[in-house]
Amino acid sequence: MSDLQIALGAIGILVVGGVYVFNSWQERKLRRRLEQAFGGNRDDVLLNSKPAVEEHLEPQSPRIEPRLGGEADGETLADAAWQSPAPTGDVEIADAADSLIEFVADIELPVAAADAALRELQSQLATLGKPLRMLGWDAAAQTWYLLNRNANGDCTRLQVALQLVNRTGPVLAPQLSGFCDAVQAWAVRHRATVQIDDPTEALEAARALDTLCGEMDVAIGMNVVAPEGATFPGEQIAAAASAAGLQLAEDGLFYCRNADGEMLFSMENHESGLFTAGGFAALETSGLTLLLDVPRVAAGEAALDEMARISNELAVALGGFVVDDNRVPLQAASLARIKTQLRGINEAMTAHKIPAGSLRAQRLFA
Repeated sequence: MSDLQIALGAIGILVVGGVYVFNSWQERKLRRRLEQAFGGNRDDVLLNSKPAVEEHLEPQSPRIEPRLGGEADGETLADAAWQSPAPTGDVEIADAADSLIEFVADIELPVAAADAALRELQSQLATLGKPLRMLGWDAAAQTWYLLNRNANGDCTRLQVALQLVNRTGPVLAPQLSGFCDAVQAWAVRHRATVQIDDPTEALEAARALDTLCGEMDVAIGMNVVAPEGATFPGEQIAAAASAAGLQLAEDGLFYCRNADGEMLFSMENHESGLFTAGGFAALETSGLTLLLDVPRVAAGEAALDEMARISNELAVALGGFVVDDNRVPLQAASLARIKTQLRGINEAMTAHKIPAGSLRAQRLFA
């Protein structure tokens, strides 16, 4: 081999090595940019057998879908809820802080705090990202009352309550730490004494309560769909919904309410887009979806019957069909099985001192 060939071979090796090094550098650079953009390392769900679970993702509500055939294999959500340990705590109290679902600070003041001081504490705590209530003690009436931003806080006893769980998930350690720091600093400034729950125990209670709520967080859906290739005109939808007693709300959904104004179920566009009072003339859709939010409705079985009745009424008025999410027609046997599951979930919620539709349930499932 001549010197020229050796030299050319060496140059070729250097070029290939340089390209490899450059590509590796570019790959590392791109990876760092992706990690900065998306918050750290992400497992490839196509390559790994078990995808990583994001700790703070909003929990998704499972749905009991109307379906035909025999009973599903395995335990139902209601069975799982029954097997969970029942949380301790008193039954819900409308006025006082709820120790079952709230992290509570009790504050004693030497003199009544001024309204400005109360608003200062409310503003500091409002940034924590969880529902929060401030209550004042009415010595004359011997009861607690809610202090909003306009309330007169002429009292020397306060309760500040941070909710442990809602549909965004359980409270986190930084949120509890921020709560404790803000309350204690405010108490020092106003020469108050404060007694706060144990944050470690509260975190454990929040995780257990969030797991329990996840087992009970169920929505029942029914769909009114147009025949294949057809659509429902918006103006006909509005007329049929009004005739069925549904009311359009500002959030773009129709609602069915009972005589007391309590929401039983909602109706939304099966396709993307919301309903608006001025948009029905230009609207066409292939279907409607009716949803019963099980934990938030007290009379769940009656609401389910009413939702099925109105679904059929809408289908007749619009010339459509009532089906599940697999476009399987809804039949009486399917509805009966769903009602049995619904009854089990409601019984489980009551056993865990979170009756469906109660104030406690409304707070947790919000």
